[in-house]
Amino acid sequence: MIDLSVRYLGLTLKNPLLLAACGLGASLDKLVKATNAGIGAVVLKSLFEEQLRAELEVINDELEGHPEAANFLQGMGLSDGAIWYFDLIADAKRNLDVPVIASLNGTSGAWWPDYAKNIEKAGADALEMNLGLIPYSPDETAAQIEQALVDTVASVCRAITIPVAVKLGMSFTNPLNLALRLAKAGAKGLVLFNRFYRMDIDLDTMSLKPGPSRSNPESFHDSLRWLALMEGRAPLDLAASGGVYDGQSAIKLIAAGATAVQLCSAVYSGGFPAITAVLEDMTHWMASRKVTSFKELHGHLSRRNSAHPELYGRLHYIKALVGVE
Repeated sequence: MIDLSVRYLGLTLKNPLLLAACGLGASLDKLVKATNAGIGAVVLKSLFEEQLRAELEVINDELEGHPEAANFLQGMGLSDGAIWYFDLIADAKRNLDVPVIASLNGTSGAWWPDYAKNIEKAGADALEMNLGLIPYSPDETAAQIEQALVDTVASVCRAITIPVAVKLGMSFTNPLNLALRLAKAGAKGLVLFNRFYRMDIDLDTMSLKPGPSRSNPESFHDSLRWLALMEGRAPLDLAASGGVYDGQSAIKLIAAGATAVQLCSAVYSGGFPAITAVLEDMTHWMASRKVTSFKELHGHLSRRNSAHPELYGRLHYIKALVGVE
């Protein structure tokens, strides 16, 4: 008998697959379909700081002459988008039999704790923080950017009791050091990696346009190395994000050190049956190798558990480049 269950952020999941924060997590109907397809937990579509700022500016205009009312609504985190989001959390908790993880996406630290409190009150089992920190100023140092991130995470963790995971981008100099600092700030999990929407240029109109929004099946390699390097070296549950289209990719990420694996582009491409297909692929692989649980597999190929840690650095790169044996 194969046991697919895992523990992620202190929550028991029937399997390690998470629906990633995306438009598929914006309605109860789609969340139910994901659950019926076998997903282990859902991360709701992100609540965006920019969306809330725009709505609160409208509220301020409508309540001109009543600053106390506007301040009250801002303090409570009450905009149409926020109220809708809190209702979605409550509906998901009433109707789903899997953990419900909320997601906040923003850049500035001031607004996070209040919204996190309301998310906890709405019933979310955990919170995923997606901090889209893009350095625009040449005067801002890497240390300042990282410290702002750590401070924001610490302020949220002080404000709520539900577990917090942080979704990191790939651009940090030393993710291992940052992971330790985030754990000290109170985070319980780390998601590798957040992928900023790519930019493109329309040559007909000579204007900016969005680049490709979906990952490809090779993208999981971006997370694979850092999961293997990070496993067991920081007191955090690790989740993989990006490029998982089949069960074998998910198995590889778990063997490297992931506790959970997020699905997004695969579900957009193949519909909710893609979740079932990944699960069946994983189960078939485990059965064929007589692996009975993910405890046997988790971190098996991480650097910490390797007799040849040099393989996780430049050796394979050199082999690929110049053919050194």
